[in-house]
Amino acid sequence: MCYLPASESYLCEGVLSGASPRCQTPSKIRLMCTSPRVPTRNGFTLIELLIVIVIVAIISGMAIPRMSTSRYQADAAMRTVQAALQQAQRAAIQQQTDIIVSFDTVQGRIRLVYDNNNNRAIDPGEEVRWRPIEEGSRFYGPPKRIDGTTGAAVSGSNLATLEGYPTVYYHRNGAASGTFEVYLRSHSDTDADFRAVAVTQPTGRVELYRMTYKREWKRGSL
Repeated sequence: MCYLPASESYLCEGVLSGASPRCQTPSKIRLMCTSPRVPTRNGFTLIELLIVIVIVAIISGMAIPRMSTSRYQADAAMRTVQAALQQAQRAAIQQQTDIIVSFDTVQGRIRLVYDNNNNRAIDPGEEVRWRPIEEGSRFYGPPKRIDGTTGAAVSGSNLATLEGYPTVYYHRNGAASGTFEVYLRSHSDTDADFRAVAVTQPTGRVELYRMTYKREWKRGSL
């Protein structure tokens, strides 16, 4: 915005020295211009951005472990059990000998015994292998089994007990000694963290299950 001050209609020289003043016409007077200062805001300040980053970090740190870690642990434990059972079945077929599979539900591990003489006992010289399940997970009896009944962490038909461990056998034709399920969960208290491995006796086939928040078993791969 430009304006001409009312008190300076003409600009004159020599007034103070007593000489004849020489004055310029208004058209030659330099106009005085000013522009209003309007405050502008181009973005967030550094402090505001830091506050937002800190809040997001706190929320993420609280939510992520509860939402994902326990499920990953339960899935990993389920894969360990699946792999151990499939290894036992494969070894029984390839080596034409029974494989004894026992579940240490207290220490969270699986024992495989290569029963060379098929006497369903652990004899000197027979190979013994231990496989721990995923850290942060455990064998655990579910609120209900896949068939809707109640049961222990290892439940099914024709289960044996060897040295205090629930035990099953895989035979040379790949069949299991019975139909059974193995139930696990993470250390959280969420029903959705329950997992199950179900084995069919005639074929030794392994099927995997997850429990939903509604306490319903859903079959599917992990």
